Amino acid sequence: MKYYAGIGSRETPPEVLERMEKIGGFLARKGYTLRSGGARGADSAFERGADFAKGPKEVWNPRDENIFPHLWATEKASATCWEFPLERMKSYTIQLITRNMYQIFGDDEKDLKPVDFVIYYSPADPSQKGRESGGTRYAVRAALEENIPCFNLRNQAEELALFLKKISP
Repeated sequence: MKYYAGIGSRETPPEVLERMEKIGGFLARKGYTLRSGGARGADSAFERGADFAKGPKEVWNPRDENIFPHLWATEKASATCWEFPLERMKSYTIQLITRNMYQIFGDDEKDLKPVDFVIYYSPADPSQKGRESGGTRYAVRAALEENIPCFNLRNQAEELALFLKKISP
């Protein structure tokens, strides 16, 4: 299986949301499974694209009662969250951050399958990679630690287009 994470800000601009839907559909048709978090904005735009193309998706919404944080995911979340130790967070916040680890690695703790790349939108300063806003920052940090390519549609749309041309015949 081929995987990508389609994630980002809840306040993604409308023109970027449209692009995300198209990318989600394109990647679904190319056989990629979307991993996302079920949030409004960027996550939902990628999901709409995948749904339109009838593509596979794995969505981890922390409000879903079937999501239980695995120890490995909590440990990875803790490693990416150096500003605020998990011990000082509410349990729902920990679930949100843990969800970001599933977006990057999947949820099969016996056979983790990291995504091939991450596409996201963050309004944060593009020169501060790994310090994106909201929960997106934790997913991007985890991906960068694994040398997984990450593309912020705020300023890397051209790089993403070149990358997608290389991976898809």
